[in-house]
Amino acid sequence: MKVLIIEDETSAANTLRRLLAAYDDSIEVVAVTKSVSRSVEWLGQHKEEIDLLFMDIQLSDGLSFRIFEQMDINKPIIFTTAFDEYAIQAFRVNSIDYLLKPIGLKDLQRAMQKLAFLQQQSAPTVDYQSIFKQLQFKTTAYKSRFLVKSGKVLQGIEVAEIAYFVAEGNLVLLKTFQNNTFPVAYSLHKLEDQLDPHLFYRVSRNLIIQVKAIFKLTAFSKGRLKLELIPPFPTSIIISHQKAVGLKEWLDR
Repeated sequence: MKVLIIEDETSAANTLRRLLAAYDDSIEVVAVTKSVSRSVEWLGQHKEEIDLLFMDIQLSDGLSFRIFEQMDINKPIIFTTAFDEYAIQAFRVNSIDYLLKPIGLKDLQRAMQKLAFLQQQSAPTVDYQSIFKQLQFKTTAYKSRFLVKSGKVLQGIEVAEIAYFVAEGNLVLLKTFQNNTFPVAYSLHKLEDQLDPHLFYRVSRNLIIQVKAIFKLTAFSKGRLKLELIPPFPTSIIISHQKAVGLKEWLDR
């Protein structure tokens, strides 16, 4: 059996590889893709070469459901998710299986056995589009890139490249992990609606950070936190007690 893993967390993809090998060492993971765009590109060239997909619901550039807006997939899919079980009942009643993170070997065995049973029963092709309409997920199309200007040159910055957004007076600046800075034509309030809340969090009145930009969190007085970022922020960032509670909940999802 040849498998494609669609997963943006390297550790989660490696865990799934290890579990698949433990379950059946003849299973071959032919590729791992980390985003909607890369998955669409890969599937467009190799879709018929695989027998099964493991698909994370939340990817670096949006919900994996967007893949189905761009192509038909006639292969069985086992979804992986960190969302609570109540939100994905539609998968169960429509004979799609899923793995709830963190994934264990018994979870994988259950899913693979269910898949084998369905294949033996010649189960009909699943209409994923109709199922997604039943799900309780918010399927807002969050921005995947920003068009910025440097001098006379325009370029697109992928969301994954963005470390944080900071407001300085009436200007909002985008800072990349490469330590490049560009002005953007959005307020932080507007950006909160356009950015995936699983990836970005507004830690203060003038700062929205990406989860991977966090270098260090240190306990500070009165329940506050001191935040250090990559690339370094020019001034100390002290998170209020109220925001610190929300930040820790966001990081612990």
